[in-house]
Amino acid sequence: MKVLAINGSPRGKYGNTECLLQPFLEGIRETGAETETIYLVEKKIHRCSGCFSCWTKTPGFCIHNDSMPELLEKVRAAHVLVFATPLYVFTVSGLMKDFMDRMVLPLNKPYIVKQGDHYTHPTLHEDDPPKKIVLISNCGFPERHHFSGLVETFRLFYHYELAATILCSCGELLKVPDLQESNQWYTKAVHRAGVEFGKDSRVSRETQAVLDQSLAEPEDYARMANLYWDSVIVGQQVSEHMTTPTSMEALSPALPLPENQNKIPETFLDVITGQAALFNPEAAKSLRADIQFIVSGGESGEYVLRIKDGQCTAHRGLVPSPTLTIHTPSDVWIKIARNELSGQTAFIKGLYRIEGDMEILLRMNRLFSKKEGSKPNKPPFTNDQTTTAGETIERGPIRLPGMAWLSLAFVPWIVHWSTINFPALSNLVQMGIPLLLGVLLWGYRKAYSKPSWMETVSPVFFALSWVFLITGSFSTTYVEVFGLFFLGGVWAATLATSMPLTGEYSKWYWPSALWSHPVFIKTNAIITAVWAGVFMIQATAILAGHFALEHAGLWTSVRLLINIPAIFFTIWFQKWYPTVGSVKTP
Repeated sequence: MKVLAINGSPRGKYGNTECLLQPFLEGIRETGAETETIYLVEKKIHRCSGCFSCWTKTPGFCIHNDSMPELLEKVRAAHVLVFATPLYVFTVSGLMKDFMDRMVLPLNKPYIVKQGDHYTHPTLHEDDPPKKIVLISNCGFPERHHFSGLVETFRLFYHYELAATILCSCGELLKVPDLQESNQWYTKAVHRAGVEFGKDSRVSRETQAVLDQSLAEPEDYARMANLYWDSVIVGQQVSEHMTTPTSMEALSPALPLPENQNKIPETFLDVITGQAALFNPEAAKSLRADIQFIVSGGESGEYVLRIKDGQCTAHRGLVPSPTLTIHTPSDVWIKIARNELSGQTAFIKGLYRIEGDMEILLRMNRLFSKKEGSKPNKPPFTNDQTTTAGETIERGPIRLPGMAWLSLAFVPWIVHWSTINFPALSNLVQMGIPLLLGVLLWGYRKAYSKPSWMETVSPVFFALSWVFLITGSFSTTYVEVFGLFFLGGVWAATLATSMPLTGEYSKWYWPSALWSHPVFIKTNAIITAVWAGVFMIQATAILAGHFALEHAGLWTSVRLLINIPAIFFTIWFQKWYPTVGSVKTP
């Protein structure tokens, strides 16, 4: 399959459009497709003169001597045309419009024929392979309805089928350096769309649902955008020095820097001095700025980070004309510095607010990161536990996908269930080995991450059960029943917390900004509730089989077979609910 991508951005390889186009092409190449990208900004394409010579005097050939004859041959040979364009006045860019004008007439005959329910021009080259269109676009607005005119243009685009659309609102965020990581959930979905299209000539509904999400909430994006434009328009002169001379007046004495830069900050004072200690002069270059902190909450006060002459110092007090002012509760900024909260997520949720130069805020990760060539330190504005759309927990030597840790959490229980009904096995095997495995798993997770409720309570259960068996308080049957009721109760209890149990594992497949999203929480809450019910039913089935021996086989079947619909439900529901079930219909 030959795929021809046409990038109509005036910025060519350096625009937001390219951030969407290339992941898609990478994905489709993985299926064996041959791709080529044309950057219209690099081509010489005259505007259509409307003379119709390509229909009358020289059919198929234009009067202009430019790049189009070569490009038309590539178009004719392609099976898939990927039109990638920024949204300009609710349609394609000027470069793309000139290309489309010059493309359509030479490839068609002038006659008007009825095709299906509407009239069109017949193709000039009937032997050319049929083509599908993929439309990729981004816009500076935060809402998707702005693409409606663009989509309609390509739905009516002569003989070609519009097979897929990737329409990214808030597109200006794609090229922001410090948002690259938090945007990867979207670009990975674009890559996945390329793989799917290469295999099936379509994008799955699940992937499309991700692509149809905005990179930010409209109100938050508008606030960020307006702050940025204020900083650019209001202070053109300020952009070179980032502050006015008055803000460089004398301050209180600089606060001492922490001796141990790797120490976890306990107070806001630790945070502000820690930032100054982690200042990266190479990222700042000639930047001169005063970052004012107005702190509320338990450690209220005023602090300033002054960046000047390649150095950063921390001070108490106020400056008259700060470059950037951050209004924040002390606990919020401490959590950000301790990697317990994403700075971008906190801003989007309105946990702190800013005034002044938005660009400084977006550069925080680079300004306060490790210095080149020095011993690595964690930047205070990143969350090393946060991953991008899907891979591993970024702590500890063992790198496993999130749900793999849930499977590991069940290993002690599987050993317990496999041995508990064999009287010949000792209590050491029945309970000691599960206890050891549970403690080892809990210890590892405690050292490198944060144990889930299941990982925490499992060793407690095995320890108590071992005591019950040794003392003769419970038989093995009742221990098994107690274990399932215990497990179901723990899963159900997490529904009262901020994160249902399955969410503790599945969250690693999503950006941290979505972890608190109501759809994510409800999806995992329902799955967690279903499995809590499964464990309770299994416990009840064991009891029923114990007291009604004539039906023991039936109850054993119930206990085992109930896992099958629960597994299928989980696989189906986690895909269906976010894309269909949670969508409100009018």
